[in-house]
Amino acid sequence: MQTGTLGVRARTTAISDFDEFYRTHRADAVRWAVALVGSAEVGEEIAQDSLAAVGRRLGSLDNPAGYLRRTVVNRAASWHRWHIRSLRREARSVAGQPSSYTQPTNDMLDALATLPYKQRAAVSLRYWADWTDEQIADALGCAPTSVRVLLHRGLTALKLSLIHISEPTR
Repeated sequence: MQTGTLGVRARTTAISDFDEFYRTHRADAVRWAVALVGSAEVGEEIAQDSLAAVGRRLGSLDNPAGYLRRTVVNRAASWHRWHIRSLRREARSVAGQPSSYTQPTNDMLDALATLPYKQRAAVSLRYWADWTDEQIADALGCAPTSVRVLLHRGLTALKLSLIHISEPTR
């Protein structure tokens, strides 16, 4: 009888630990996922799936926040593998841009969508999520020097894309 009571208490503690972790990290996970995939709906789903994955292992993880970052990046990469670039653009144009974003933000999201995945991830995680080179490298599975190359190439491509967007049509 007491064993059952102890089991219930342990489960309640684990649930409250997860609730605290969820409240603390949900907004960041959603922001990262949206930045990586360019869709609020898909980003929310990736963030929820990632948080659920962390929740299942919360008691056994040394660094749950780091595991969450890596899980969000991996699930976003998986999403990209399953969707053709043209399908993403079509879905984004049909669904429209979120109304909470300003036009410059929408222009930036459109420009980010033209970048290859790793460049997009590096730029998004650096400038939207404020990650360091080391954190981005860990999440993308590359060296910090590769992150700097990805950032340089990505920013160069973004500048060209944004200049093209801002030029008036003749």
